[in-house]
Amino acid sequence: MTIKRIEIPLNRVEGDLEIHIEMDDDLVVEAYCVGTMYRGFETLLEGRGALDGLVITPRICGICSTSHLKAAAKALDMVFEVHVPDNALRIRNATLMVEQIQNDMRHAFLLFAPDFTQPAYRGSPMYDEACRRYLPMKGATARETILETRNLIEIIAILGGHWPHSSFMVPGGVLTTSSSNDISQCRYLLQSFRRWYEARVLGCSIDRWLAVDSASALEQWLAAGNSHRNGELGFFIRLARQTGLDRIGGGTGTFISFGAYEMPGHTGVESPGKHRHYLPPGVFSNGRIRNMRQESIKEHISHSRFSGYEWGRHPFGGITLPDQAADREEKYSWAKAPRYENLPAETGPLAEMLISSHPLFTSLFATGGPSVFI
Repeated sequence: MTIKRIEIPLNRVEGDLEIHIEMDDDLVVEAYCVGTMYRGFETLLEGRGALDGLVITPRICGICSTSHLKAAAKALDMVFEVHVPDNALRIRNATLMVEQIQNDMRHAFLLFAPDFTQPAYRGSPMYDEACRRYLPMKGATARETILETRNLIEIIAILGGHWPHSSFMVPGGVLTTSSSNDISQCRYLLQSFRRWYEARVLGCSIDRWLAVDSASALEQWLAAGNSHRNGELGFFIRLARQTGLDRIGGGTGTFISFGAYEMPGHTGVESPGKHRHYLPPGVFSNGRIRNMRQESIKEHISHSRFSGYEWGRHPFGGITLPDQAADREEKYSWAKAPRYENLPAETGPLAEMLISSHPLFTSLFATGGPSVFI
Protein backbone atom coordinates (compact mmCIF):
# COMPACT_ATOMS: atom_id res chain seq x y z
CA MET A 1 0.00 0.00 0.00
CA THR A 2 1.37 3.38 -1.05
CA ILE A 3 -0.13 6.39 0.71
CA LYS A 4 -0.04 9.71 -1.10
CA ARG A 5 -0.70 12.88 0.89
CA ILE A 6 -2.19 15.89 -0.87
CA GLU A 7 -2.62 19.38 0.59
CA ILE A 8 -5.32 21.52 -1.02
CA PRO A 9 -5.30 25.23 -0.07
CA LEU A 10 -8.72 26.84 -0.40
CA ASN A 11 -7.56 30.34 -1.25
CA ARG A 12 -11.07 31.52 -1.98
CA VAL A 13 -11.89 31.12 1.71
CA GLU A 14 -9.71 34.13 2.53
CA GLY A 15 -6.63 31.90 2.34
CA ASP A 16 -7.04 30.38 5.81
CA LEU A 17 -8.39 26.90 5.14
CA GLU A 18 -6.80 23.75 3.72
CA ILE A 19 -7.96 20.21 3.11
CA HIS A 20 -5.34 17.51 3.66
CA ILE A 21 -6.14 14.09 2.25
CA GLU A 22 -4.31 10.78 2.22
CA MET A 23 -4.96 8.52 -0.76
CA ASP A 24 -4.30 4.88 -1.47
CA ASP A 25 -4.44 4.82 -5.28
CA ASP A 26 -7.82 6.46 -6.00
CA LEU A 27 -9.28 5.85 -2.54
CA VAL A 28 -9.31 8.57 0.13
CA VAL A 29 -8.35 6.89 3.41
CA GLU A 30 -7.94 9.99 5.61
CA ALA A 31 -9.12 13.60 5.36
CA TYR A 32 -8.34 16.62 7.54
CA CYS A 33 -9.91 20.08 7.51
CA VAL A 34 -7.19 22.50 8.59
CA GLY A 35 -7.74 26.07 9.74
CA THR A 36 -4.37 27.67 9.07
CA MET A 37 -4.83 30.98 10.90
CA TYR A 38 -5.70 31.84 14.50
CA ARG A 39 -8.28 34.63 14.58
CA GLY A 40 -9.55 34.78 18.15
CA PHE A 41 -12.43 37.23 17.91
CA GLU A 42 -13.77 35.82 21.19
CA THR A 43 -10.53 36.91 22.87
CA LEU A 44 -10.64 40.34 21.24
CA LEU A 45 -14.01 40.99 22.91
CA GLU A 46 -12.97 39.99 26.43
CA GLY A 47 -12.97 42.92 28.85
CA ARG A 48 -14.57 45.34 26.39
CA GLY A 49 -17.84 47.20 26.67
CA ALA A 50 -20.90 45.28 25.52
CA LEU A 51 -21.57 47.61 22.57
CA ASP A 52 -18.01 47.18 21.24
CA GLY A 53 -19.13 43.84 19.83
CA LEU A 54 -21.33 45.69 17.35
CA VAL A 55 -18.20 47.22 15.82
CA ILE A 56 -15.70 44.38 16.19
CA THR A 57 -17.84 41.34 15.31
CA PRO A 58 -18.87 42.47 11.79
CA ARG A 59 -15.17 42.59 10.89
CA ILE A 60 -14.98 38.81 11.04
CA CYS A 61 -15.75 38.90 7.31
CA GLY A 62 -15.93 41.46 4.53
CA ILE A 63 -18.58 39.67 2.47
CA CYS A 64 -21.11 38.56 5.12
CA SER A 65 -20.58 41.17 7.82
CA THR A 66 -24.32 41.79 8.25
CA SER A 67 -24.91 38.26 9.52
CA HIS A 68 -22.15 38.71 12.12
CA LEU A 69 -23.65 42.05 13.14
CA LYS A 70 -27.02 40.34 13.57
CA ALA A 71 -25.42 37.69 15.81
CA ALA A 72 -23.84 40.39 17.98
CA ALA A 73 -27.08 42.39 18.20
CA LYS A 74 -29.13 39.27 18.93
CA ALA A 75 -26.79 38.34 21.79
CA LEU A 76 -27.33 41.78 23.33
CA ASP A 77 -31.11 41.51 22.77
CA MET A 78 -30.97 38.36 24.90
CA VAL A 79 -28.77 39.94 27.59
CA PHE A 80 -30.95 43.01 27.95
CA GLU A 81 -34.22 41.07 27.43
CA VAL A 82 -35.55 43.67 24.99
CA HIS A 83 -38.38 43.49 22.49
CA VAL A 84 -37.47 44.35 18.89
CA PRO A 85 -40.23 46.39 17.13
CA ASP A 86 -41.75 45.02 13.93
CA ASN A 87 -40.23 47.63 11.62
CA ALA A 88 -36.79 47.06 13.10
CA LEU A 89 -37.20 43.34 12.42
CA ARG A 90 -38.16 44.15 8.84
CA ILE A 91 -35.01 46.21 8.32
CA ARG A 92 -32.86 43.52 9.92
CA ASN A 93 -34.46 40.85 7.75
CA ALA A 94 -34.28 42.86 4.53
CA THR A 95 -30.58 43.58 4.94
CA LEU A 96 -29.81 39.97 5.84
CA MET A 97 -31.76 38.70 2.83
CA VAL A 98 -29.95 41.07 0.47
CA GLU A 99 -26.60 39.96 1.81
CA GLN A 100 -27.57 36.29 1.50
CA ILE A 101 -28.55 36.81 -2.15
CA GLN A 102 -25.20 38.49 -2.75
CA ASN A 103 -23.39 35.64 -0.98
CA ASP A 104 -25.24 32.97 -2.98
CA MET A 105 -24.42 34.61 -6.31
CA ARG A 106 -20.79 35.31 -5.50
CA HIS A 107 -20.22 31.88 -4.01
CA ALA A 108 -21.78 30.17 -7.02
CA PHE A 109 -20.17 32.15 -9.83
CA LEU A 110 -16.99 33.59 -8.32
CA LEU A 111 -15.90 30.90 -5.85
CA PHE A 112 -17.40 27.55 -6.92
CA ALA A 113 -17.91 27.67 -10.68
CA PRO A 114 -14.30 28.70 -11.53
CA ASP A 115 -13.23 25.17 -10.60
CA PHE A 116 -14.83 24.00 -13.86
CA THR A 117 -12.30 26.10 -15.79
CA GLN A 118 -9.38 24.04 -14.44
CA PRO A 119 -7.44 21.91 -16.98
CA ALA A 120 -8.71 18.75 -15.24
CA TYR A 121 -12.10 19.40 -16.90
CA ARG A 122 -10.66 20.03 -20.36
CA GLY A 123 -12.09 16.76 -21.63
CA SER A 124 -15.65 17.81 -20.81
CA PRO A 125 -17.74 18.85 -23.83
CA MET A 126 -18.96 21.78 -21.71
CA TYR A 127 -15.46 23.00 -20.78
CA ASP A 128 -15.18 25.82 -23.31
CA GLU A 129 -18.57 27.22 -22.37
CA ALA A 130 -17.68 26.99 -18.67
CA CYS A 131 -14.53 29.04 -19.37
CA ARG A 132 -16.52 31.60 -21.31
CA ARG A 133 -18.82 32.03 -18.34
CA TYR A 134 -16.67 31.52 -15.25
CA LEU A 135 -13.00 32.38 -15.86
CA PRO A 136 -12.07 34.68 -12.95
CA MET A 137 -12.33 38.36 -13.93
CA LYS A 138 -12.83 37.38 -17.58
CA GLY A 139 -15.91 35.16 -17.79
CA ALA A 140 -19.14 36.87 -18.83
CA THR A 141 -21.13 35.57 -15.87
CA ALA A 142 -18.32 36.31 -13.43
CA ARG A 143 -18.15 39.94 -14.55
CA GLU A 144 -21.91 40.39 -14.48
CA THR A 145 -22.13 38.84 -11.01
CA ILE A 146 -19.66 41.37 -9.60
CA LEU A 147 -21.60 44.27 -11.11
CA GLU A 148 -25.10 43.08 -10.26
CA THR A 149 -24.35 42.10 -6.67
CA ARG A 150 -22.46 45.34 -6.13
CA ASN A 151 -25.59 47.25 -7.14
CA LEU A 152 -27.87 45.05 -5.03
CA ILE A 153 -25.81 45.48 -1.87
CA GLU A 154 -26.47 49.22 -2.01
CA ILE A 155 -29.77 48.35 -0.32
CA ILE A 156 -27.85 47.67 2.90
CA ALA A 157 -26.03 50.99 2.56
CA ILE A 158 -29.39 52.77 2.15
CA LEU A 159 -31.07 51.02 5.09
CA GLY A 160 -28.03 50.69 7.32
CA GLY A 161 -25.81 53.67 6.50
CA HIS A 162 -22.91 51.79 4.90
CA TRP A 163 -21.60 48.34 3.96
CA PRO A 164 -19.53 46.29 4.73
CA HIS A 165 -18.85 46.21 8.49
CA SER A 166 -22.06 48.08 9.28
CA SER A 167 -23.14 48.73 12.88
CA PHE A 168 -26.74 49.83 12.44
CA MET A 169 -28.26 46.97 14.47
CA VAL A 170 -28.32 47.64 18.21
CA PRO A 171 -29.96 46.04 21.23
CA GLY A 172 -33.69 46.42 20.74
CA GLY A 173 -33.69 47.29 17.06
CA VAL A 174 -31.81 49.45 14.58
CA LEU A 175 -30.32 52.95 14.53
CA THR A 176 -31.76 53.99 11.20
CA THR A 177 -35.15 55.03 9.87
CA SER A 178 -36.26 54.62 6.28
CA SER A 179 -38.01 57.32 4.29
CA SER A 180 -40.36 56.69 1.39
CA ASN A 181 -37.53 57.73 -0.91
CA ASP A 182 -35.24 55.13 0.69
CA ILE A 183 -37.84 52.43 0.12
CA SER A 184 -38.31 53.51 -3.50
CA GLN A 185 -34.56 53.32 -4.13
CA CYS A 186 -34.42 49.87 -2.58
CA ARG A 187 -37.33 48.64 -4.68
CA TYR A 188 -35.66 49.95 -7.83
CA LEU A 189 -32.39 48.16 -7.01
CA LEU A 190 -34.22 44.95 -6.19
CA GLN A 191 -36.29 45.06 -9.38
CA SER A 192 -33.15 45.68 -11.43
CA PHE A 193 -31.44 42.69 -9.85
CA ARG A 194 -34.55 40.56 -10.38
CA ARG A 195 -34.55 41.31 -14.12
CA TRP A 196 -30.93 40.15 -14.37
CA TYR A 197 -31.57 37.10 -12.18
CA GLU A 198 -34.55 35.96 -14.21
CA ALA A 199 -32.82 36.52 -17.56
CA ARG A 200 -29.31 35.26 -16.72
CA VAL A 201 -29.68 32.78 -13.86
CA LEU A 202 -33.13 31.21 -14.23
CA GLY A 203 -33.97 31.79 -17.86
CA CYS A 204 -37.59 32.25 -16.76
CA SER A 205 -39.66 34.24 -14.29
CA ILE A 206 -39.31 33.59 -10.58
CA ASP A 207 -42.98 32.60 -10.49
CA ARG A 208 -42.33 29.94 -13.15
CA TRP A 209 -39.38 28.58 -11.20
CA LEU A 210 -41.35 28.46 -7.94
CA ALA A 211 -43.81 26.13 -9.63
CA VAL A 212 -41.07 23.47 -9.90
CA ASP A 213 -41.98 21.33 -6.90
CA SER A 214 -40.48 17.87 -7.51
CA ALA A 215 -37.63 16.01 -9.19
CA SER A 216 -39.88 15.14 -12.14
CA ALA A 217 -41.06 18.75 -12.45
CA LEU A 218 -37.42 19.82 -12.56
CA GLU A 219 -36.81 17.53 -15.54
CA GLN A 220 -39.86 18.95 -17.30
CA TRP A 221 -38.67 22.50 -16.60
CA LEU A 222 -35.19 21.72 -17.94
CA ALA A 223 -36.63 20.31 -21.16
CA ALA A 224 -39.17 23.10 -21.65
CA GLY A 225 -36.92 25.44 -23.65
CA ASN A 226 -33.44 26.65 -24.46
CA SER A 227 -33.71 29.59 -22.08
CA HIS A 228 -34.08 27.12 -19.19
CA ARG A 229 -31.25 24.88 -20.38
CA ASN A 230 -28.85 27.71 -21.12
CA GLY A 231 -29.51 29.90 -18.09
CA GLU A 232 -26.96 29.57 -15.31
CA LEU A 233 -29.19 27.21 -13.34
CA GLY A 234 -29.87 24.94 -16.30
CA PHE A 235 -26.21 25.01 -17.33
CA PHE A 236 -25.16 24.06 -13.80
CA ILE A 237 -27.64 21.16 -13.68
CA ARG A 238 -26.29 19.77 -16.95
CA LEU A 239 -22.65 20.41 -16.03
CA ALA A 240 -23.04 18.91 -12.56
CA ARG A 241 -24.49 15.72 -13.96
CA GLN A 242 -21.94 15.52 -16.75
CA THR A 243 -19.05 15.84 -14.26
CA GLY A 244 -20.58 13.55 -11.64
CA LEU A 245 -21.35 16.07 -8.90
CA ASP A 246 -24.62 14.24 -8.27
CA ARG A 247 -22.62 11.20 -7.14
CA ILE A 248 -20.29 12.80 -4.57
CA GLY A 249 -20.50 14.86 -1.38
CA GLY A 250 -23.07 12.84 0.53
CA GLY A 251 -21.76 13.98 3.91
CA THR A 252 -23.25 12.74 7.15
CA GLY A 253 -26.90 12.91 6.10
CA THR A 254 -27.72 15.04 9.16
CA PHE A 255 -28.67 18.69 8.69
CA ILE A 256 -29.20 21.52 11.16
CA SER A 257 -30.64 25.02 10.95
CA PHE A 258 -30.84 27.57 13.75
CA GLY A 259 -33.65 29.37 11.90
CA ALA A 260 -33.53 32.70 10.10
CA TYR A 261 -35.59 35.88 9.62
CA GLU A 262 -37.62 36.38 12.76
CA MET A 263 -41.19 37.19 11.79
CA PRO A 264 -42.77 40.52 12.80
CA GLY A 265 -45.79 40.25 15.06
CA HIS A 266 -48.04 41.83 12.43
CA THR A 267 -47.30 40.76 8.87
CA GLY A 268 -49.03 39.48 5.75
CA VAL A 269 -46.17 37.07 5.07
CA GLU A 270 -46.65 33.46 6.16
CA SER A 271 -43.73 31.34 7.29
CA PRO A 272 -43.63 27.56 6.77
CA GLY A 273 -45.73 25.99 9.48
CA LYS A 274 -46.56 29.47 10.79
CA HIS A 275 -43.29 29.42 12.72
CA ARG A 276 -41.89 32.58 14.31
CA HIS A 277 -38.94 32.38 11.89
CA TYR A 278 -39.47 32.47 8.14
CA LEU A 279 -36.88 29.69 7.84
CA PRO A 280 -37.62 27.51 10.87
CA PRO A 281 -34.99 25.92 13.09
CA GLY A 282 -34.70 22.17 13.25
CA VAL A 283 -32.67 19.03 12.68
CA PHE A 284 -33.18 16.76 9.66
CA SER A 285 -31.93 13.19 9.91
CA ASN A 286 -33.14 9.76 8.80
CA GLY A 287 -35.78 11.41 6.65
CA ARG A 288 -37.55 13.25 9.47
CA ILE A 289 -37.48 16.69 11.08
CA ARG A 290 -37.15 17.18 14.81
CA ASN A 291 -36.79 20.19 17.07
CA MET A 292 -33.37 21.79 17.34
CA ARG A 293 -32.08 22.13 20.91
CA GLN A 294 -29.40 24.82 20.98
CA GLU A 295 -27.99 23.44 24.23
CA SER A 296 -26.96 20.31 22.27
CA ILE A 297 -24.45 22.35 20.22
CA LYS A 298 -20.87 21.88 21.38
CA GLU A 299 -17.46 23.12 20.20
CA HIS A 300 -14.81 20.39 20.29
CA ILE A 301 -11.06 20.99 20.40
CA SER A 302 -9.66 17.45 20.44
CA HIS A 303 -7.91 18.13 17.10
CA SER A 304 -7.66 21.91 17.43
CA ARG A 305 -4.68 23.88 18.67
CA PHE A 306 -6.46 25.05 21.81
CA SER A 307 -6.47 23.97 25.45
CA GLY A 308 -8.56 24.64 28.55
CA TYR A 309 -11.12 21.84 28.46
CA GLU A 310 -11.75 18.28 27.36
CA TRP A 311 -14.48 17.09 25.02
CA GLY A 312 -17.01 19.66 23.87
CA ARG A 313 -18.36 22.86 25.35
CA HIS A 314 -21.43 24.88 24.55
CA PRO A 315 -20.42 28.18 22.86
CA PHE A 316 -21.81 30.15 25.84
CA GLY A 317 -19.13 28.54 28.00
CA GLY A 318 -16.46 28.30 25.35
CA ILE A 319 -12.78 28.92 26.03
CA THR A 320 -10.41 30.17 23.34
CA LEU A 321 -6.93 29.49 24.70
CA PRO A 322 -4.33 29.05 21.92
CA ASP A 323 -1.85 26.22 22.44
CA GLN A 324 1.27 26.86 20.38
CA ALA A 325 3.03 23.84 21.85
CA ALA A 326 0.33 21.34 20.90
CA ASP A 327 1.34 18.15 19.10
CA ARG A 328 0.91 19.08 15.42
CA GLU A 329 -0.13 15.54 14.46
CA GLU A 330 -2.86 15.38 17.09
CA LYS A 331 -3.88 19.06 17.07
CA TYR A 332 -3.54 20.32 13.51
CA SER A 333 -6.16 23.06 13.07
CA TRP A 334 -6.84 26.56 14.38
CA ALA A 335 -10.58 25.95 13.89
CA LYS A 336 -12.83 24.39 16.51
CA ALA A 337 -15.14 21.53 15.49
CA PRO A 338 -18.85 22.28 16.03
CA ARG A 339 -21.01 19.26 16.80
CA TYR A 340 -24.70 18.63 17.44
CA GLU A 341 -25.29 15.93 20.04
CA ASN A 342 -21.53 15.32 19.67
CA LEU A 343 -21.93 14.38 15.99
CA PRO A 344 -21.14 16.41 12.84
CA ALA A 345 -24.05 17.98 10.98
CA GLU A 346 -24.32 20.03 7.81
CA THR A 347 -25.73 23.53 7.83
CA GLY A 348 -26.44 25.96 5.01
CA PRO A 349 -28.99 26.32 2.18
CA LEU A 350 -29.79 22.61 1.76
CA ALA A 351 -30.35 22.26 5.50
CA GLU A 352 -32.71 25.25 5.44
CA MET A 353 -34.69 23.83 2.52
CA LEU A 354 -35.04 20.34 4.02
CA ILE A 355 -36.05 21.65 7.43
CA SER A 356 -38.54 24.00 5.74
CA SER A 357 -39.97 20.95 3.90
CA HIS A 358 -39.39 22.63 0.54
CA PRO A 359 -41.07 20.25 -1.93
CA LEU A 360 -38.41 20.38 -4.66
CA PHE A 361 -35.42 19.77 -2.41
CA THR A 362 -37.29 17.20 -0.33
CA SER A 363 -38.06 15.33 -3.58
CA LEU A 364 -34.47 15.60 -4.87
CA PHE A 365 -33.14 14.36 -1.53
CA ALA A 366 -35.54 11.42 -1.52
CA THR A 367 -34.65 10.57 -5.12
CA GLY A 368 -30.87 10.76 -5.02
CA GLY A 369 -29.79 11.58 -1.49
CA PRO A 370 -27.47 14.44 -0.55
CA SER A 371 -24.74 15.45 -2.99
CA VAL A 372 -22.77 18.42 -4.29
CA PHE A 373 -25.47 18.74 -6.96
CA ILE A 374 -28.29 19.65 -4.55
